[in-house]
Amino acid sequence: MRASDKAKIRQRRIGHTLLVVASFSLMFLGKADFNALRSARMGLNDFIAPVVDLLSAPVRGVETMVQGIQTVASLRAENVRLQAENAMLKRWRRRAEILESENRQLRSVAGAVSPDRRVALTARAVTAPGGAFAHTVLVANGSDQGIAAGNPVVTADGLVGLVVDVGAAYSRVLMISDINAQIPVILASSSWPGVTTGNNGPFLALRYLPEEAMPRVGELVLTSGHGGVLPAGVPVGRIDLVQDDYVRIKPAVDLRNLSYVSILVGGTDGIDTNNLELGEYYTPLPQDDDSRLFEGVNALGERQ
Repeated sequence: MRASDKAKIRQRRIGHTLLVVASFSLMFLGKADFNALRSARMGLNDFIAPVVDLLSAPVRGVETMVQGIQTVASLRAENVRLQAENAMLKRWRRRAEILESENRQLRSVAGAVSPDRRVALTARAVTAPGGAFAHTVLVANGSDQGIAAGNPVVTADGLVGLVVDVGAAYSRVLMISDINAQIPVILASSSWPGVTTGNNGPFLALRYLPEEAMPRVGELVLTSGHGGVLPAGVPVGRIDLVQDDYVRIKPAVDLRNLSYVSILVGGTDGIDTNNLELGEYYTPLPQDDDSRLFEGVNALGERQ
């Protein structure tokens, strides 16, 4: 037998042997118990898991730190945006408050009634009303706008005072609460005449009432128009206190919070407004108790 034939026979035997071994191996594996392998695998996992967790802890820490940095950066950007929005809203709020205040102030003079032959000019108060020694206020209208001494100053609520000094662009108003201010008035419900005097305080005093007059708390006090400097029928205030011969009046206008006023221009032709002392346009009550300063009928239709 040749050598090549022997080699071929050997190769076939080796192949048959391997096939037999593989067959027995497959048969063995088919009959083997996998529970032992599963237990071995779980034991290996129990050993490896803590190691993997220990090794991954720094990685998780780095990831958490990166996320924290990103969150802080995001919150900082959001905070900057919210601060900008808040500042813008504050500016709009201030603007709205300014407009609301101007609107309220302008409404306070929009309803002021202009008597016949007089023109109402709106003016802005440029100084704080009142002081320790004089209750005056400077307004931003003067002779250039036709303002003259003696012009009444009012709001929609009532009388503020009289213009006493006039410049080209500004005028000074003597308020009814000034100690030098004396306003001829009448009681609205009885038409009894009197004079209000200021005391540089929040209230006015009502003087020169006839003895038979019976003023009541809450009664409206109006300008009488006597002398022609002030128009008749402008509210001055309401009686706040009656105690013996003392009658106190609360002004109709809040004189401490003046922003805009109306100046009544004209209607004083033929009246000397250079001297606005009380005696020039108001006569005190006569001494004779039987006489009357004003004669006519009162608001109830009774002859006085």
